Amino acid sequence: MSLALNVWQRVPGSRSLEILPIFAKPSIVSSNCFIVSAPAAILVIDPGASDEQTRRINDVVTGALAVSKRPVLVFLTHCHQDHSQEMDRLVLPAGTDVRRLAHDAAARALERSDRALTCAYLYPWDPPICNAPIHGRLFAPDGACEASGLSLGRGDRLEITRRPASLQDDGLGQRSIALGDGERLDLYHTPGHTSCSLSFRIGELLMMGDLPFAANPGICGLDGWNQEELIRTLPGIDHLLDSREVAICCPGHGHAVSAATMRDQLRLMREEARDLTAVEGMNAIRITGLKRYADEFLEEASALFTILSGRLYAASYYLVDEGTDGLPVPLDLDGIDSTLTEFRRFDEAFRYSTTPELSVVIKGAQAARSLLQALARDDVQRLLDPSLVGRARRRLTDFLSVVRGWPFLSAESPSRVNSVLAQLVARVKSHDDTDATELLALANDRRRFLDVLTRRLAARSPFDQVTVDYVESYRSSEAGIAAERLDDIVTSLIEGMAAAGARHLRLATEAANHQLLVRLSADITVTGEALGQRRLALYKRTLGWLGGSLEREQDAPTTFLVRLPELSQGADRAIR
Repeated sequence: MSLALNVWQRVPGSRSLEILPIFAKPSIVSSNCFIVSAPAAILVIDPGASDEQTRRINDVVTGALAVSKRPVLVFLTHCHQDHSQEMDRLVLPAGTDVRRLAHDAAARALERSDRALTCAYLYPWDPPICNAPIHGRLFAPDGACEASGLSLGRGDRLEITRRPASLQDDGLGQRSIALGDGERLDLYHTPGHTSCSLSFRIGELLMMGDLPFAANPGICGLDGWNQEELIRTLPGIDHLLDSREVAICCPGHGHAVSAATMRDQLRLMREEARDLTAVEGMNAIRITGLKRYADEFLEEASALFTILSGRLYAASYYLVDEGTDGLPVPLDLDGIDSTLTEFRRFDEAFRYSTTPELSVVIKGAQAARSLLQALARDDVQRLLDPSLVGRARRRLTDFLSVVRGWPFLSAESPSRVNSVLAQLVARVKSHDDTDATELLALANDRRRFLDVLTRRLAARSPFDQVTVDYVESYRSSEAGIAAERLDDIVTSLIEGMAAAGARHLRLATEAANHQLLVRLSADITVTGEALGQRRLALYKRTLGWLGGSLEREQDAPTTFLVRLPELSQGADRAIR
C-alpha cells in the first residue's frame, strides 16, 4: 500500500476522508504538505516554505471548497521554518474560515520570531518568520483552548477532545478533533526533534513531521532537539504502530513508507539515540565549520574510493583476461562512483546558489552512510586490502561522528608511535600478502581459487618502486593519538608523495619541546595541489583536535612534520 503523488485518493482505513499529498523534493528548504478533505473541514498539514508549493495548495484547496464550503484548518507538525513559513500565505476564496493550529510551544516561538527555535538562521536569504495568530494552541499547560474548543465562523465550534498520556496506552499525550461522519483526527505530542513536535493520525495514515530524522547526523543538536524527550517518545510511537491500524507513515521530507518499515527504522533510532548524550548543539558557526569539513571529507573519500575502485576494476580486468566472468562478487562499483559524483556535483553547485550550508553537510552524511554500507559487505573486506578498507571506514565514521556532534576524539587510546611507524613501513615494503603456493593448493576449488586470485590482484601495491627508510631516533614514543589514525595520516601522505613521483622517502621520529615529531621527507618537491589541499586541511584539522599539528617545511625537497602531544617523558631519550 502506498500514496500517489499530487492526486486525491481515499485515506486508507476511512469511510469518507480523501488526501492529496504534495511530496517536495527532499531538502531542508521546504517540507512535504498533506491536504485532507473531510466532511466537516479541509486540513492543510505543514504548508512548507515554497512559493510554488503554496500556489499548488491554493489551487487544490480552492477546488475542494468549490465542491463543499468548509473551514480550513492549517496544522504544523513543528515550528521549523521549512514547515511553517507559508502558514499565513494561503489565498483562498473570500469568506473562507481559516484557522491555524500548532503546539503551544510552536505558537510562542513563532509569535516572538525566534530565529533559533524556528531554524530560520540556517537560510542565507534571511526569510521572514510567520508570526500570524495561532488560533488553536495545542497541549498548552492551562489547556484553555482545548477545554473550550475552537471558535469558527457563524458561531460554530471545533471540539478538541483531550486525553492525557497513559502508560496503558502508548505513553503519548493525545488530542482528537471530530471531522464529521464519524471520522476524526488524532494528534499526539511527540517531542524529541523539537519540543513542539506533533504527529497526526487519520484512518491508517500517520503523519510524523521530522521525528524519523531526529537522530540523523546534521539534524540532532538543532535548536529544540532533546535526547531525553526523543528517548521517551520513540517507545510510544513504536507502541502506536503496533497497537493501532496504521498502514502508512508520512514523514515531513521524502516519500511515505509502510508502517513496518518505519517501525524498523525507529527501533534502530532508539539504539542510536541512547548514545547521543554528549551531542554538541548546532549553531551558525559550527555549521560553517561542518561545511568546510564536508568539503575536506569529499576529497579524502574520493581519493580512497578511487584507489579501492581502481584495484577492483584492475582485478576484474585481469580475471576476464584469464577467461573468468570477472569479480566473483557482485560489488556495485558504479553505485559507489555515482554516490561520490552526486555529492561532488551537489557540493560544487552550492558555490553558485543560496543553498543552506547545512544542506551540504546532510548530503555528505547521506553519502557517508551509503559508502559505509558498501564497505560493510563481507566480500569487500575479504577481497580488498584490510588496511585500506579500514582506513576508508574510519574516515566515513569520523565524518558522521563529527556531524552528529559526538566528541569522538576525546576517547582516543594512546599509541606507541615507533611501533606504529615500523609496522607501516613493513606493510609498504610488502607488496603481496598472499603466497603463490596458496593458489596452487586451491587449483581444484574454483570459488576459493578466484577469491584468492582476486585478493592478490586487488592488493597490488602503489609502492612497487618506492623505498621508505625508517629511522627510530627517539625511543620514548607514546603519544595521544590512536594507532589507526596515525597510520592513516602518514600512509596517506606517503601515497600522495609516491603518486607525485617520489621514489625515496625517509621517515623518522624525534623530540621537539615536549612533543613527539614525525618527519616525513621526499626526494623531490611535491606541491600541495598534488596531495590535495583539502585532504591536507583534513589532516591538520584532525591533528589539531588532538593537540598536535601538521606542518610543511618550505625548503626543497618536500618534508612534512607531524607534531604529536607526548604522553611519556621518562629518562628513555634519544638513541645514541
